[in-house]
Amino acid sequence: MYLNNGAGGYIVYRKAGKGKYSKLANINKNTILSYTDKSAKNGTVYTYKIVACKTAGKTSYNAADSNQKTIMRITSSKVTKTTNKAGGYQIQYSVKSNFAKANTVKVTGAKKSNVTIAKLAKKKYYVRVRSFKKVGKTTYYSAWSTTKNVVIKK
Repeated sequence: MYLNNGAGGYIVYRKAGKGKYSKLANINKNTILSYTDKSAKNGTVYTYKIVACKTAGKTSYNAADSNQKTIMRITSSKVTKTTNKAGGYQIQYSVKSNFAKANTVKVTGAKKSNVTIAKLAKKKYYVRVRSFKKVGKTTYYSAWSTTKNVVIKK
């Protein structure tokens, strides 16, 4: 689609399928370079065209129609069910925020959801977790979680 430097604005037209065009929006500034059709329905094929327009006094002038653009509206999927596919987790903890000299505890079995780490000193620890899954001889790791701070008081 083209932009007309002399335009005062644009009119956006839309048609669904093989229907007739209807006015969708008036854009009254020639500085707006995009438009989002928020009323488009999922799975519908739409064709859009844009007409440059200008008002001089009480008279409005419209340019010739732009090229037409045909698209299909497809929304993103929604998550309706999740399953745990991890083979286990790694829990990493350290007294340094950059995890230098960190200790790592491996927890196997996706159903195990809590772990106790014994004999920690009364200090502040930085903790993060990631999941893993072994497929054949290769182990795949997720990214590390965000870091949490834990203070051991006893």
